[in-house]
Amino acid sequence: MSYKEDFEVGAALPLNTGGFGTDRFAFRVAIFLAALVLCAIWIWPMQAESFNQEGGLIETGSATALLVAGLAALYRYPGISRLYISVVLLLLAERELEADIYAVDSVPYAVLNGLDDLLDMTVVRVVLAVVVLGGIAWHGVPSAWRALKARAPFLLVFFLAGMSAVVAQGLEEVSSAFGADMSDIMVTRLFVLEETLELFFSIGILAAVLIGWPKTKAEETSNEQTASPDMR
Repeated sequence: MSYKEDFEVGAALPLNTGGFGTDRFAFRVAIFLAALVLCAIWIWPMQAESFNQEGGLIETGSATALLVAGLAALYRYPGISRLYISVVLLLLAERELEADIYAVDSVPYAVLNGLDDLLDMTVVRVVLAVVVLGGIAWHGVPSAWRALKARAPFLLVFFLAGMSAVVAQGLEEVSSAFGADMSDIMVTRLFVLEETLELFFSIGILAAVLIGWPKTKAEETSNEQTASPDMR
């Protein structure tokens, strides 16, 4: 399985950038904006709380980003060995939304409740586990190693997204363990930071899927030559 088959993007990028693409303007702007949002939330947690309720703007945005990422992965990375990518993302999107926040007779409630019942079936869990674990072993680990050696930009984005999820989980644990001893405003601050970091995770995963594995300049030139009509 070649690099090109594993990951493709439309723009030509060198495989070894020397810095995972951190010198790119878009990357720096994204990091600056993310830091700015976190600082604003830390200063004004009560104002940010209205966007972080169950089924609110932030949670819906997180689920939407994961859903789009899952569908994009299903389209961009076909094949049984890469099916685990879209499966994991779609499962995360389903987990992000709770059926209870919708009216019992509504379509979203019926869909989410049905998915919950389906995922509770042992045979379904076994099949999903085989797909995910098999895909990670067969495709994920080798591809990650090649991406690390090539310093592919998507890998850094994926890593930062994962760190956002880790920090968010850590904040949830701290709030659960010490919430009784904290002030209401500190509990709210930790809650909105956690939800916002989960949104950053979802957006980062979507970005990593869309960036994908970069083509080399040689590959891009070869593709252009193949696509050009014969002018003789």
